[in-house]
Amino acid sequence: GCQQVLWLHGPQHLLTEVGTMNLFIFWTHEDGELELVTPPLDGLILPGVTRRSLLELAREWGEFRVREAPIPMAAVLRALAEGRLREMFGSGTACVVCPVGGILYRDTLHPIPTTEPTLAQRFLRVLTDIQYGRVASDWAQPL
Repeated sequence: GCQQVLWLHGPQHLLTEVGTMNLFIFWTHEDGELELVTPPLDGLILPGVTRRSLLELAREWGEFRVREAPIPMAAVLRALAEGRLREMFGSGTACVVCPVGGILYRDTLHPIPTTEPTLAQRFLRVLTDIQYGRVASDWAQPL
């Protein structure tokens, strides 16, 4: 069985959320550029604080393209088949960042690769360092 539900929407089976978490994919886009992509805030997606924080951090780092765009399941399966998908993870208040190890889609399990060190681990470390005051940030004010 599966531990979470990957919510899909519409005839293109657009990825929306995983469980109650926002979803991110880190891949090499079809145009050859390294990219972090998450579904857009179109009324279906929860505008989470952790989601916004990850997007801000990634844009601040400037190491890869950051995009909010629809993600059809066919594009994910194609990226997996072509070896372009690096990792997938969810984000939310409770877990901060949680990797996705595989997708069960139409009775087929598709393992999700990870790169070492993972982007998800990096996000988790940076966010918790900010939350616990180990790193100064204008997101947090010491009391």
